Amino acid sequence: MAASVSDLPHRQALRLLSATLPELVRGLRPARIFFDGTRRARRLKQPPRRWANPPKGFPPAHRHSTFEMCFLLAGRCPFLLGEERRELKRGDMVVLSADAYHRELAAERCGPYRLLWLGCLKKSVTLHIQNHVGGGRFDNDLRITIDDIPEALQIAETVDYELWAGRPGAFHRIQGMLLQLFGILEGAWHEQNTPRPAAKTGEKTQKWRVKAAAEYVRDHFAHHLDLDEVAAHVGVSSTYLSALFTRALGRSFTDFLAACRLEEAERLLGDPALSVKEIAQRVGLDNPFYFSRLFRKHTGMSPRQFRQRQAGRAKP
Repeated sequence: MAASVSDLPHRQALRLLSATLPELVRGLRPARIFFDGTRRARRLKQPPRRWANPPKGFPPAHRHSTFEMCFLLAGRCPFLLGEERRELKRGDMVVLSADAYHRELAAERCGPYRLLWLGCLKKSVTLHIQNHVGGGRFDNDLRITIDDIPEALQIAETVDYELWAGRPGAFHRIQGMLLQLFGILEGAWHEQNTPRPAAKTGEKTQKWRVKAAAEYVRDHFAHHLDLDEVAAHVGVSSTYLSALFTRALGRSFTDFLAACRLEEAERLLGDPALSVKEIAQRVGLDNPFYFSRLFRKHTGMSPRQFRQRQAGRAKP
Protein backbone atom coordinates (compact mmCIF):
# COMPACT_ATOMS: atom_id res chain seq x y z
CA MET A 1 0.00 0.00 0.00
CA ALA A 2 1.08 3.57 -0.53
CA ALA A 3 -0.38 6.90 0.46
CA SER A 4 0.32 10.56 -0.14
CA VAL A 5 -0.81 13.67 1.71
CA SER A 6 -0.64 17.41 1.06
CA ASP A 7 -1.87 20.56 2.82
CA LEU A 8 -2.71 18.88 6.13
CA PRO A 9 -0.49 17.32 8.79
CA HIS A 10 -0.71 13.57 9.17
CA ARG A 11 -2.53 13.82 12.52
CA GLN A 12 -5.39 15.82 10.98
CA ALA A 13 -5.85 13.32 8.15
CA LEU A 14 -5.85 10.50 10.70
CA ARG A 15 -8.45 12.32 12.81
CA LEU A 16 -10.74 12.59 9.79
CA LEU A 17 -10.55 8.83 9.18
CA SER A 18 -10.63 7.71 12.82
CA ALA A 19 -13.12 10.15 14.36
CA THR A 20 -14.93 12.60 12.07
CA LEU A 21 -16.23 10.15 9.45
CA PRO A 22 -17.24 7.39 11.91
CA GLU A 23 -19.10 10.03 13.96
CA LEU A 24 -20.99 11.19 10.86
CA VAL A 25 -21.90 7.62 9.92
CA ARG A 26 -23.25 6.88 13.40
CA GLY A 27 -25.39 10.03 13.19
CA LEU A 28 -26.80 9.28 9.74
CA ARG A 29 -30.52 8.95 9.14
CA PRO A 30 -32.10 7.08 6.20
CA ALA A 31 -33.79 10.26 4.93
CA ARG A 32 -30.45 12.07 4.80
CA ILE A 33 -28.75 9.69 2.37
CA PHE A 34 -29.28 10.87 -1.20
CA PHE A 35 -28.70 8.59 -4.18
CA ASP A 36 -29.81 7.95 -7.74
CA GLY A 37 -32.84 5.91 -6.75
CA THR A 38 -34.51 6.07 -10.18
CA ARG A 39 -31.24 5.47 -12.08
CA ARG A 40 -32.20 8.47 -14.21
CA ALA A 41 -29.11 10.52 -13.30
CA ARG A 42 -26.88 7.90 -14.91
CA ARG A 43 -29.11 7.32 -17.96
CA LEU A 44 -29.08 10.97 -19.06
CA LYS A 45 -27.34 11.48 -22.39
CA GLN A 46 -26.42 15.02 -21.38
CA PRO A 47 -27.35 17.39 -18.55
CA PRO A 48 -30.52 19.53 -18.87
CA ARG A 49 -30.16 22.98 -20.42
CA ARG A 50 -30.32 24.81 -17.11
CA TRP A 51 -26.93 23.26 -16.26
CA ALA A 52 -25.32 23.83 -19.63
CA ASN A 53 -24.32 27.48 -19.07
CA PRO A 54 -23.62 28.13 -15.38
CA PRO A 55 -22.21 31.50 -14.26
CA LYS A 56 -18.65 32.20 -15.31
CA GLY A 57 -16.13 30.26 -13.24
CA PHE A 58 -18.53 27.51 -12.18
CA PRO A 59 -18.38 23.98 -13.58
CA PRO A 60 -21.49 22.51 -15.24
CA ALA A 61 -23.07 19.27 -14.13
CA HIS A 62 -20.69 16.43 -14.80
CA ARG A 63 -20.17 12.74 -14.18
CA HIS A 64 -17.30 10.32 -13.69
CA SER A 65 -16.63 6.75 -14.66
CA THR A 66 -15.75 6.04 -11.03
CA PHE A 67 -17.78 5.65 -7.83
CA GLU A 68 -17.99 8.60 -5.43
CA MET A 69 -19.52 9.49 -2.09
CA CYS A 70 -19.58 12.88 -0.41
CA PHE A 71 -20.30 14.04 3.14
CA LEU A 72 -21.16 17.57 4.20
CA LEU A 73 -18.87 18.33 7.15
CA ALA A 74 -20.11 21.86 7.88
CA GLY A 75 -22.61 24.44 6.64
CA ARG A 76 -25.29 23.96 3.99
CA CYS A 77 -24.76 23.08 0.34
CA PRO A 78 -27.32 23.17 -2.50
CA PHE A 79 -26.67 20.09 -4.62
CA LEU A 80 -28.05 18.64 -7.85
CA LEU A 81 -28.18 14.88 -8.43
CA GLY A 82 -29.60 14.06 -11.85
CA GLU A 83 -32.53 16.48 -12.09
CA GLU A 84 -33.26 16.68 -8.38
CA ARG A 85 -32.11 19.59 -6.23
CA ARG A 86 -31.23 18.82 -2.62
CA GLU A 87 -30.27 21.06 0.28
CA LEU A 88 -27.47 19.24 2.07
CA LYS A 89 -27.01 19.85 5.80
CA ARG A 90 -24.13 18.85 8.04
CA GLY A 91 -23.90 15.08 8.25
CA ASP A 92 -25.77 14.42 5.00
CA MET A 93 -24.35 11.89 2.56
CA VAL A 94 -24.62 11.61 -1.23
CA VAL A 95 -23.87 8.33 -3.01
CA LEU A 96 -22.86 8.81 -6.64
CA SER A 97 -22.81 5.75 -8.85
CA ALA A 98 -20.57 5.78 -11.91
CA ASP A 99 -21.91 8.06 -14.68
CA ALA A 100 -24.46 9.82 -12.45
CA TYR A 101 -24.71 13.54 -13.32
CA HIS A 102 -24.20 15.84 -10.32
CA ARG A 103 -23.13 19.34 -9.37
CA GLU A 104 -22.60 21.60 -6.38
CA LEU A 105 -24.73 24.72 -6.73
CA ALA A 106 -22.31 27.11 -5.07
CA ALA A 107 -23.24 29.71 -7.69
CA GLU A 108 -26.51 30.11 -5.81
CA ARG A 109 -26.49 32.34 -2.77
CA CYS A 110 -25.21 30.12 0.01
CA GLY A 111 -22.81 30.58 2.87
CA PRO A 112 -19.56 28.74 3.53
CA TYR A 113 -19.61 24.97 3.64
CA ARG A 114 -17.14 22.09 3.87
CA LEU A 115 -17.64 19.05 1.66
CA LEU A 116 -15.68 15.80 1.69
CA TRP A 117 -15.40 13.86 -1.58
CA LEU A 118 -14.45 10.19 -1.42
CA GLY A 119 -13.68 8.49 -4.74
CA CYS A 120 -13.21 4.74 -5.17
CA LEU A 121 -11.16 3.34 -8.03
CA LYS A 122 -10.38 -0.32 -8.66
CA LYS A 123 -7.52 -0.43 -6.17
CA SER A 124 -7.35 2.98 -4.52
CA VAL A 125 -9.33 5.61 -2.66
CA THR A 126 -8.97 9.39 -2.80
CA LEU A 127 -10.31 11.80 -0.18
CA HIS A 128 -10.60 15.49 -0.92
CA ILE A 129 -12.02 18.18 1.36
CA GLN A 130 -13.32 21.21 -0.52
CA ASN A 131 -14.07 24.44 1.34
CA HIS A 132 -16.57 26.86 -0.13
CA VAL A 133 -15.65 30.17 1.48
CA GLY A 134 -18.58 32.04 -0.07
CA GLY A 135 -19.43 33.64 -3.39
CA GLY A 136 -18.45 30.56 -5.35
CA ARG A 137 -14.84 30.73 -4.12
CA PHE A 138 -13.12 27.54 -3.01
CA ASP A 139 -9.97 26.44 -1.25
CA ASN A 140 -8.74 22.95 -0.47
CA ASP A 141 -7.32 21.79 2.85
CA LEU A 142 -6.92 18.05 2.35
CA ARG A 143 -6.18 15.62 -0.45
CA ILE A 144 -4.98 12.09 0.23
CA THR A 145 -4.70 8.96 -1.88
CA ILE A 146 -4.46 5.44 -0.46
CA ASP A 147 -3.58 2.62 -2.86
CA ASP A 148 -3.87 -1.17 -2.96
CA ILE A 149 -7.30 -1.35 -1.29
CA PRO A 150 -9.50 -3.22 -3.81
CA GLU A 151 -12.04 -4.05 -1.10
CA ALA A 152 -12.97 -0.34 -0.82
CA LEU A 153 -14.72 -0.32 -4.20
CA GLN A 154 -16.45 -3.60 -3.38
CA ILE A 155 -17.85 -2.12 -0.15
CA ALA A 156 -18.92 1.10 -1.90
CA GLU A 157 -20.75 -0.76 -4.68
CA THR A 158 -22.50 -2.93 -2.09
CA VAL A 159 -23.68 0.24 -0.32
CA ASP A 160 -25.09 1.48 -3.63
CA TYR A 161 -26.89 -1.83 -4.22
CA GLU A 162 -28.39 -1.85 -0.72
CA LEU A 163 -29.75 1.67 -1.24
CA TRP A 164 -31.25 0.78 -4.59
CA ALA A 165 -32.76 -2.54 -3.44
CA GLY A 166 -34.25 -1.03 -0.27
CA ARG A 167 -34.56 -4.35 1.54
CA PRO A 168 -35.46 -4.53 5.25
CA GLY A 169 -32.45 -3.74 7.43
CA ALA A 170 -30.57 -2.05 4.58
CA PHE A 171 -29.80 1.12 6.52
CA HIS A 172 -28.09 -0.70 9.38
CA ARG A 173 -26.09 -2.83 6.93
CA ILE A 174 -25.00 0.37 5.15
CA GLN A 175 -23.85 1.94 8.43
CA GLY A 176 -21.84 -1.18 9.24
CA MET A 177 -20.22 -1.27 5.81
CA LEU A 178 -19.25 2.40 5.96
CA LEU A 179 -17.68 1.97 9.40
CA GLN A 180 -15.79 -1.04 8.05
CA LEU A 181 -14.58 1.02 5.08
CA PHE A 182 -13.28 3.86 7.24
CA GLY A 183 -11.60 1.37 9.57
CA ILE A 184 -9.74 -0.12 6.60
CA LEU A 185 -8.70 3.34 5.37
CA GLU A 186 -7.57 4.42 8.84
CA GLY A 187 -5.37 1.33 9.20
CA ALA A 188 -3.84 1.75 5.75
CA TRP A 189 -3.17 5.44 6.29
CA HIS A 190 -1.56 4.87 9.70
CA GLU A 191 0.61 2.05 8.38
CA GLN A 192 1.94 4.06 5.49
CA ASN A 193 2.73 7.11 7.62
CA THR A 194 4.50 5.31 10.45
CA PRO A 195 8.20 6.23 10.49
CA ARG A 196 10.41 3.53 9.02
CA PRO A 197 14.07 3.12 8.06
CA ALA A 198 15.34 5.25 5.22
CA ALA A 199 14.85 3.63 1.82
CA LYS A 200 17.85 1.94 0.26
CA THR A 201 19.47 3.79 -2.58
CA GLY A 202 20.72 2.31 -5.80
CA GLU A 203 19.47 0.70 -8.96
CA LYS A 204 16.85 -1.51 -7.28
CA THR A 205 15.24 1.48 -5.58
CA GLN A 206 15.16 3.43 -8.83
CA LYS A 207 13.50 0.51 -10.62
CA TRP A 208 10.93 0.22 -7.86
CA ARG A 209 10.11 3.93 -8.07
CA VAL A 210 9.67 3.85 -11.84
CA LYS A 211 7.45 0.77 -11.58
CA ALA A 212 5.36 2.27 -8.76
CA ALA A 213 5.02 5.58 -10.65
CA ALA A 214 3.97 3.80 -13.86
CA GLU A 215 1.35 1.77 -11.99
CA TYR A 216 0.03 4.93 -10.33
CA VAL A 217 -0.32 6.63 -13.72
CA ARG A 218 -2.18 3.62 -15.17
CA ASP A 219 -4.61 3.65 -12.22
CA HIS A 220 -5.20 7.42 -12.13
CA PHE A 221 -4.85 8.75 -15.70
CA ALA A 222 -8.64 9.30 -15.87
CA HIS A 223 -8.22 12.22 -13.44
CA HIS A 224 -6.31 15.49 -13.63
CA LEU A 225 -2.90 13.93 -13.03
CA ASP A 226 0.44 15.72 -13.09
CA LEU A 227 4.09 14.90 -12.45
CA ASP A 228 4.13 16.52 -8.99
CA GLU A 229 1.36 14.22 -7.72
CA VAL A 230 3.08 11.07 -9.01
CA ALA A 231 6.45 12.20 -7.61
CA ALA A 232 4.89 12.76 -4.18
CA HIS A 233 3.38 9.27 -4.40
CA VAL A 234 6.82 7.62 -4.78
CA GLY A 235 8.63 10.04 -2.46
CA VAL A 236 10.95 11.94 -4.82
CA SER A 237 11.07 15.34 -6.49
CA SER A 238 9.34 15.86 -9.83
CA THR A 239 12.67 16.68 -11.49
CA TYR A 240 14.23 13.43 -10.28
CA LEU A 241 11.22 11.33 -11.32
CA SER A 242 11.20 12.94 -14.77
CA ALA A 243 14.82 11.93 -15.28
CA LEU A 244 14.11 8.40 -14.00
CA PHE A 245 11.20 8.00 -16.42
CA THR A 246 13.25 9.07 -19.42
CA ARG A 247 16.22 6.91 -18.50
CA ALA A 248 14.26 3.76 -17.56
CA LEU A 249 11.42 3.86 -20.12
CA GLY A 250 13.01 5.78 -22.97
CA ARG A 251 10.22 8.38 -23.01
CA SER A 252 9.09 11.30 -20.91
CA PHE A 253 6.44 11.25 -18.22
CA THR A 254 4.15 13.32 -20.46
CA ASP A 255 4.45 10.82 -23.32
CA PHE A 256 3.81 7.88 -20.98
CA LEU A 257 0.69 9.56 -19.52
CA ALA A 258 -0.58 10.34 -23.03
CA ALA A 259 0.03 6.73 -24.13
CA CYS A 260 -2.02 5.39 -21.20
CA ARG A 261 -4.89 7.73 -22.00
CA LEU A 262 -4.84 6.99 -25.72
CA GLU A 263 -4.73 3.24 -25.18
CA GLU A 264 -7.93 3.49 -23.15
CA ALA A 265 -9.41 5.92 -25.69
CA GLU A 266 -8.84 3.41 -28.51
CA ARG A 267 -10.72 0.81 -26.50
CA LEU A 268 -13.61 3.18 -25.74
CA LEU A 269 -13.90 4.22 -29.40
CA GLY A 270 -15.14 0.70 -30.04
CA ASP A 271 -18.35 1.64 -28.23
CA PRO A 272 -20.53 3.62 -30.70
CA ALA A 273 -22.75 4.85 -27.85
CA LEU A 274 -19.95 7.06 -26.53
CA SER A 275 -19.25 10.44 -28.12
CA VAL A 276 -15.71 11.70 -28.63
CA LYS A 277 -16.34 14.29 -25.92
CA GLU A 278 -17.43 11.63 -23.42
CA ILE A 279 -14.38 9.51 -24.23
CA ALA A 280 -12.08 12.51 -23.76
CA GLN A 281 -13.55 13.13 -20.31
CA ARG A 282 -13.24 9.48 -19.35
CA VAL A 283 -9.52 9.47 -20.06
CA GLY A 284 -8.87 12.66 -18.09
CA LEU A 285 -9.00 15.29 -20.87
CA ASP A 286 -11.81 17.82 -20.49
CA ASN A 287 -11.05 19.56 -23.79
CA PRO A 288 -12.26 17.38 -26.71
CA PHE A 289 -10.35 19.50 -29.25
CA TYR A 290 -7.07 18.94 -27.44
CA PHE A 291 -7.92 15.25 -27.16
CA SER A 292 -8.49 15.03 -30.92
CA ARG A 293 -5.19 16.78 -31.68
CA LEU A 294 -3.33 14.49 -29.28
CA PHE A 295 -5.00 11.42 -30.77
CA ARG A 296 -4.10 12.45 -34.33
CA LYS A 297 -0.50 13.21 -33.31
CA HIS A 298 0.00 9.72 -31.89
CA THR A 299 -2.09 7.63 -34.31
CA GLY A 300 -2.04 9.62 -37.53
CA MET A 301 -5.83 9.85 -37.70
CA SER A 302 -8.69 11.57 -35.91
CA PRO A 303 -10.82 9.70 -33.34
CA ARG A 304 -13.69 9.64 -35.85
CA GLN A 305 -11.48 8.17 -38.57
CA PHE A 306 -10.11 5.58 -36.13
CA ARG A 307 -13.65 4.59 -35.13
CA GLN A 308 -14.74 4.24 -38.77
CA ARG A 309 -11.68 2.15 -39.52
CA GLN A 310 -12.33 -0.15 -36.58
CA ALA A 311 -16.00 -0.49 -37.55
CA GLY A 312 -14.94 -1.47 -41.07
CA ARG A 313 -12.65 -4.17 -39.75
CA ALA A 314 -15.43 -5.53 -37.54
CA LYS A 315 -17.73 -6.14 -40.52
CA PRO A 316 -17.76 -9.76 -41.81
